Amino acid sequence: MSIDPRVASGLRDVPPSVMIPRERMLATFRETFASFGFVPIETPHIERMEVLTGKGAGSDEVLRQIFEVTNKGGEAGKLALRFDLTVPFARFVAKHVNELGTPFKRYAIGSVFRGERPAKGRFREFTQCDFDTVGTESAVADAETAQVIYASLTAAKIPAFTIAINNRKVLNGLLETIGVADQTARVLRVLDKLAKIGRDRVALELQYAEVSENLLDQFAAAQRIEVTNPQLAQELADSVERLGGLNESPFQTFMSREQADRLLDFVTSGRGGIDVLVPVETALRESESAMKGIENLRAIFDLLISAGVPESALKIDLSLARGLDYYTGVVFETTVNGWEQYGSISSGGRYDNLASLFTDRRLPGVGASIGLDRLLALMEEAGLLKGQSTTVPVLVANFPGVAPTVAFGLAARLRKAGIGAEVFPDPIQIGKQMGYGSTRGHKVAVIVGPDEAEKELFNLRDLATRQERKALPWAELERTVAEALGAGS
Repeated sequence: MSIDPRVASGLRDVPPSVMIPRERMLATFRETFASFGFVPIETPHIERMEVLTGKGAGSDEVLRQIFEVTNKGGEAGKLALRFDLTVPFARFVAKHVNELGTPFKRYAIGSVFRGERPAKGRFREFTQCDFDTVGTESAVADAETAQVIYASLTAAKIPAFTIAINNRKVLNGLLETIGVADQTARVLRVLDKLAKIGRDRVALELQYAEVSENLLDQFAAAQRIEVTNPQLAQELADSVERLGGLNESPFQTFMSREQADRLLDFVTSGRGGIDVLVPVETALRESESAMKGIENLRAIFDLLISAGVPESALKIDLSLARGLDYYTGVVFETTVNGWEQYGSISSGGRYDNLASLFTDRRLPGVGASIGLDRLLALMEEAGLLKGQSTTVPVLVANFPGVAPTVAFGLAARLRKAGIGAEVFPDPIQIGKQMGYGSTRGHKVAVIVGPDEAEKELFNLRDLATRQERKALPWAELERTVAEALGAGS
């Protein structure tokens, strides 16, 4: 009995039609990162569990999604697959900082793993493209992070996108002002869900403990729905009674509805250009933390505009929190305009204390990650990936009755001239060979039949238009093919 060839839930195979543009995009990102002075490193896919779960390494939600790894005969709970590239980088820097020196700018591209519920654009194994600067608290490094996001996505020809920017210090100042500064980590994690679950649900989670979805749904129904059907009213009343009432266990109150509404009113009104900071500055002028955050945001915008990043690609979003606990300053999220339902395709921020997990030396850092697989899934659905399943533009036909050394030699000449070429392996009917080339996405085909081989001539077919130039000399092969490809590009 044969084995079912399907992949496990949340994982997927990547065909050439996606893998080819994926590889090109990766090459673009590498080239862009390097142009800003970032250098490549690599860390293991498997880390010690204590590295990934140390205090401040990630939110409770992320830590619950860690894939544990147990080698044969090994002890459970000691090893795990990395869930991002930032925490392993903090460990790397702590170990190697003396030889690296600071500031240190790195990029890393690799798979990360999270046991989250699969959804559109969300996978259990996905590739992150990270770049970070460690050893400086300068706003220049903060702004450069956003500049690299913009430059990378623009070079990769991603459709119009918006980089949302905020600073955790502004949010911290707001929480101080409304009297819930002691709940900062929990509030920021809940606030990070605003775009996903909506204001009313976030307000409930801000007020009460994060209980199960079923309990919270029942509570929301009992508290918010005006019930006119007597039977439904009784069912809801019975549910609330079973839960212990609205204001008793299992619902522990964390903040008042008034506080939750004040927080949400503030953050949802602060979206737009740099001018949205004017009323924020007035409202939070007594908070030293908020003033530092606002100053940082203004400096970042000034630097980005001076570098030619258009204001239309930037916005302040005071509701932007980022769910990871280790962020301490500026935070970024990037979405493709009109495709916001896919979520962020690039995110990051400043993390000044993350390396303290591994060293007493202060190593402030800032960086971002481009989510390659989510970006490709979005582009595939939008019809923006070219249907190409070949890495070369030329197909050299293997004509029946002609020695294969002819096609083999001509293809070698093209490659030596820097033109990618594939030889069809079998001397089958030429029409089928041309069909293969058209399907795979080759641009032109070199055809040498018995008569052409005898006279050292070739025919050149445009596989899109099916037009064919005949009786071209072998001596002109490289130049003729190069010109044909140039005219078609």
